[in-house]
Amino acid sequence: MFTELLQGITVLDFTTAAVGPFCSRILADMGAEVIHVEWPRGTEAEAAAHGRFSPAAVASGAGLLFMHCNGGKKSFCVDLKHPAGLDLVRRLAAQADVVVENFTPHALRNLGLDYPQLRAINPGLIMCSLTGYGQEGLEGNPDHPCTDPIAQAMAGLTWITGERDGPPYAIGGGIGDTVTSLTGAIAIGFALFHRQRTGIGQYIDQSMVQALLFVDCTTMPYVAANNGKNIFFRNGQQNTYTFPMGPFKAKTGYVALQAPGRGKDSPWGRLCSLMGREDGVEDPRYVNDRVRIEHTAEVIAIIEGWMGSLPDDEAVLAALAAARISSGPVLSQTQILAHPFFARRGALQTVDYPELGGVTVVAPPFKFSETPVAVRGPAPQFGEHNQEILTRFLGLSASEIVELSQRGVLFESEAARQRKEASPQRAETARR
Repeated sequence: MFTELLQGITVLDFTTAAVGPFCSRILADMGAEVIHVEWPRGTEAEAAAHGRFSPAAVASGAGLLFMHCNGGKKSFCVDLKHPAGLDLVRRLAAQADVVVENFTPHALRNLGLDYPQLRAINPGLIMCSLTGYGQEGLEGNPDHPCTDPIAQAMAGLTWITGERDGPPYAIGGGIGDTVTSLTGAIAIGFALFHRQRTGIGQYIDQSMVQALLFVDCTTMPYVAANNGKNIFFRNGQQNTYTFPMGPFKAKTGYVALQAPGRGKDSPWGRLCSLMGREDGVEDPRYVNDRVRIEHTAEVIAIIEGWMGSLPDDEAVLAALAAARISSGPVLSQTQILAHPFFARRGALQTVDYPELGGVTVVAPPFKFSETPVAVRGPAPQFGEHNQEILTRFLGLSASEIVELSQRGVLFESEAARQRKEASPQRAETARR
């Protein structure tokens, strides 16, 4: 059973890579019908010829970003450089609720698909553009490229990450792409609510740099409020907002904890009692967060010495939990896959891919009491849903769709044809 939160909402998705597709994937998870408009060029042409989701491609990592960001969407493979292709897309836009795109600012404008031109045919349309620097660009240059690590750097996240006396580090995991996608999805949801009350659509200009600036809830707010003064260091192993706060070496792995404050009833005081170091509560070197930061190496040595004295990492975690100290294990992605917490939370789910069988994917994190949320199906093959989309939305006949394909306006990969041919057989097998 899938959520119906956005049931009836149609999204036209002009996106590539991660920051745009992940935004529209969230909308698909919420129940929207997302039509991914695409056309295979360059490396995508090879993927179209051999299938996006072959076992070899998945094992090598190729196609996994697309799989993660496009689950549950429908593929409409149309040549936007062909006048007939543009006409089809404009007709779809006239019926759509939302457009999501992450091209450079001039790309859709040159095709006649930017917001002013689409709004003229659909006044209630909501359009969200996700770019690195926003529509005006950096220093007035809208075509200046900006990808995830660049946005992290300009937004200050790189500056506060890395060794305290060493170089700054970028954060892994595509954090800039995903944070911007989340803020874009939130903005779209609010715009849909506004349209429900007023009937008015609107344009959303989402900058990756600004989204990352917004999620820094410690360093940037302090600097802004204090006219440029900064009391924080680059994090290194330990965060400098409070201290201790970060990962510590235990018997076999690492355990993260946060124990700020002063006095015996604070988390720091409870940690001192747990370690048998009650003297640390009043010792002037450790009495509060700021002075503990000045004695970082000493504090780390005390905590790691205590952790190493316990039988195993689980004993450390149990003791910290009993003392009500914020803590948890430092897990690799492989360890996450086997950890019972994630199974209990439903953080991972299995999606049936006709080419691969059951594939474990990362599920949406939202927990609604009435509307369960999940990835709604596999990511599509190129052009897999051409006929469905053109028939249902535009009323085209089978012969008209064939004619458009023959003229090169539409494209359907062999893998898409094989998937559609296999679908009735898989459905019959499932019923048995």
